[in-house]
Amino acid sequence: MSFVARACGFFPAPVPEEEPPLTISQSVALTNQTSPSTERKQDTRSWIHYAVLIVGLIICGWGIWSSGREGLSIFVTSYAAATNQLDAADRAVRFGPSSSEAHYLRARLLSDNSLRTEAIRAYEQAAALRPRDYVLWLELGRARDQVNDVEGALAAFRESMRLAPFYAQPHWQLGNTLLRSGRRDEALAELRRAAASNPTLLPSAIGLAWGVLNKDPRAVEKALQPGDPAAHLALATFFARHGKAAEAINHVRAAGDLSNEQRRTLLNELLATRNFSEAYTVWSSGRKAGNPEGLSAIANAGFEETISLDDRGFGWQVGIDPETVQTTLDPSAPHSGSYSLRLDWSGDSDPLAPIVSQLVLVEPNTRYRLSFAARTHELLTIGLPVVAIADPSSDNQVILQQSDSFSRGTSGWQSYAVEFATPGTTRAVRIVIRRQKCETVPCAAIGHAWVDGFSLEKL
Repeated sequence: MSFVARACGFFPAPVPEEEPPLTISQSVALTNQTSPSTERKQDTRSWIHYAVLIVGLIICGWGIWSSGREGLSIFVTSYAAATNQLDAADRAVRFGPSSSEAHYLRARLLSDNSLRTEAIRAYEQAAALRPRDYVLWLELGRARDQVNDVEGALAAFRESMRLAPFYAQPHWQLGNTLLRSGRRDEALAELRRAAASNPTLLPSAIGLAWGVLNKDPRAVEKALQPGDPAAHLALATFFARHGKAAEAINHVRAAGDLSNEQRRTLLNELLATRNFSEAYTVWSSGRKAGNPEGLSAIANAGFEETISLDDRGFGWQVGIDPETVQTTLDPSAPHSGSYSLRLDWSGDSDPLAPIVSQLVLVEPNTRYRLSFAARTHELLTIGLPVVAIADPSSDNQVILQQSDSFSRGTSGWQSYAVEFATPGTTRAVRIVIRRQKCETVPCAAIGHAWVDGFSLEKL
């Protein structure tokens, strides 16, 4: 065992083995053999042992002192992190000057207090103590970027990227700084790499590319080089939101099969920008549509299929308060097929609010005839039901034409037809079942009506 270990109390001193007592003759012989040189050697060894022991005690004391300071630094660093106290972070650095964690925390708190120059020095000390930590270089780059030290920030970001080449944030930060410094091509390459590593960054990357490339869809595609369905879908969504419907559809096709949620998101974007033809392409993907182009095609025209309550596209949509008007598919006595749509009124409701509606693609400057059948049972109201044709390309949904009102009281199936002409900018119409406007308020309705067999033909 070493004297240092013994002196620090890490190991117990060995117990000497007992030796048998010497006889008188052995003692005399041993005494006669001892010489002055032997005594000097023994004295020298004793002094060496004492010197080693003293050095060990010094080293042990220094180690205890250093360990205590390090432990105290860790404790104070934790306290400073929990309380966000800059004074505590300063003390943590004094107790642990070689602790990168203490310097990093102090740098962050300095930055939070807008002491950016001091924060940079603290980040530099943290990075020097732990040079292989990419996060420290990343934060140093951000701190330098905040004081417009572009070259210093780029150098730190590049070092962070070198240490973590497959992580997104170093590429993202480097790309943004390059973009602000006017190095567009380098910047877009880094943003592309960042988005490839972390797809959640792709919408932001597309937005940045869109801004610096003069809103040119082809240039954005070239810069970001979409290579998987997620990238194509992100571009499709962005282009749809910004009115580039044709480009959006190209990326929809490149993306392949869409989930219901993805289809719904794209559909909403295209409908919001009134790109009805492209919206129909998205809505009909995966469906069996009678007309591939969707022109004049009324989906579920005879109500033989279930009406989806969350269909925001080109199927029937239910849009009234179910407490006052209820809609059900009724198999009893349909006009044709197996079902008709039953409408039940039980009190006051907004007569102009759509009860059921559907968006249908049409051609501009064209005349159409809408045909359907309806019947009623004990229907009592001032505002009788009608079928209206609205133009969804305008904000106020201008009514192009509406049918005759349904019969009051009870009637059998009756055929209805309404003709209308589409304006030059109209690419879709909305078929709406609602009531006539009432002259008095409230305008209650009680009773039942059925509709069936819708069709739309070009004249």
